Amino acid sequence: MARIDNLDGGELARLKARISALENASPLANSSVERGQLRMYSGSSLLIQDGNLTVSGTGTVTGTFNVTGTLGVTGPSNLSGPVSITGATTIAGPTDITGAATISGTANISGATTIDGAVTLNNDLTLGTGKIVAGIVTIDKLGGTGGRVASTGDLLLVGGSGNSVTVSPRLVVFGDENVNGDQTVYGNQTVTGVKSFRMDHPTKPGWWIQHGSTESPISGTEYTGTGSFDAVGKSIIELPDYFEALNKPENRTVHLTAIGRPFMVGADRVVGGKFTVYGQAGREFDWLVKAERFGGDFEAESKKSESV
Repeated sequence: MARIDNLDGGELARLKARISALENASPLANSSVERGQLRMYSGSSLLIQDGNLTVSGTGTVTGTFNVTGTLGVTGPSNLSGPVSITGATTIAGPTDITGAATISGTANISGATTIDGAVTLNNDLTLGTGKIVAGIVTIDKLGGTGGRVASTGDLLLVGGSGNSVTVSPRLVVFGDENVNGDQTVYGNQTVTGVKSFRMDHPTKPGWWIQHGSTESPISGTEYTGTGSFDAVGKSIIELPDYFEALNKPENRTVHLTAIGRPFMVGADRVVGGKFTVYGQAGREFDWLVKAERFGGDFEAESKKSESV
């Protein structure tokens, strides 16, 4: 060993050689730190090249943790600072994230996970065999329709002030449906059971009036009014200007009722959005026109296995 108190007799040359060897060696190879800490200051970094970082105890990150490769965690993880992960991530143990987390790679988390910070999804969230639970509402892949939103109580869809809730292509409701606002349906609406509705009672505050709907095997339209005959016993009734564009030319009917003492009345077919009524001069009559609208066709009967 070179002595620093005696640099004669070649000791200085041997000391220089040892310093050169230390400069060219890997001082951390096969080394360990026990009961202490390894600190790095002034912007220094810990670089692991062609090796592995193994943590068998508790790993705590209070700053930014950037991972560009594969991160595999099998034990409990507690991340309290901002986390940014751009590579594939596999976490098999319980995970608590209390800071903002950014994951731009594929993440596979099989353990229980608690996130207290804001979460932003810039890609798809795909459900496997698990489910999303929000109070009494569950979202999963069960059911015969490919996906299901289930609730043990009432399910409330809220569009917000001035906004609406849109369901496309169709909404299937098994049970009662309560709509407290306007409901707009673009397309056919199929209802099984009695079609009834209720409205505020016009003369008894705090009461309802329950009404039912008239049913028909066609999508029909109706127009009503009152007319009177001129001096020669004729009256021309003009229907709304959109009548011809809305209704089919076939299956149009005109129904007439004489007002007062009975007398004979008759009418021509509806053509060009109008029709002529014949009767006794100066008398009045009520009229009703029924028609079948375009675009409202549906099957009058079908097997239950074919209808949903």
